[in-house]
Amino acid sequence: MNKTVIIIIILMCSNLFAQPGKSKGPGGQYSERMEMMLIWKMTDELELTEDQAATFFPIMRSHQKEVMELRRQEKVLFEPMYEKMKRDRKINQSEVNSLLKEIAKMDDNKTKQRVKFIKKSSEVLEPSQQLRLLMFEPKIKSQVQRDMRERFKPKPSKRGRMKKEKRPF
Repeated sequence: MNKTVIIIIILMCSNLFAQPGKSKGPGGQYSERMEMMLIWKMTDELELTEDQAATFFPIMRSHQKEVMELRRQEKVLFEPMYEKMKRDRKINQSEVNSLLKEIAKMDDNKTKQRVKFIKKSSEVLEPSQQLRLLMFEPKIKSQVQRDMRERFKPKPSKRGRMKKEKRPF
């Protein structure tokens, strides 16, 4: 059953690779591969049926678009401060306080969006699956961080000292 779900997801995502003009690197094919990996891991973690996957992933993509818009807004929020800092202009405390208020609002919006998404998933997911979905993001982030630490961990040299390796990129 899980194999069929994974096959369906791969077929749904395979049309992403057929799209022309996507460059490699950030925002290109690598992000598509990461998205496929995320979908695969999520399908496995939530133990989605075929029907659930067909209904759940469009809801998830809609949520992802909303989150990306919030991130874009957050980036726009910081741009004036970055410009001031680049030009060595003084930033006063009221500007910092104002920025902090806006950041707090953005964080509230992100949390509300996430809660809204989890609640909306109840149309498709069982309560235990919803709970696993709630815990999925922190779990996968922790896993990725651990993998990155292991990958870039200095390896001991032949003389017994730790030697930093050059990064492969």
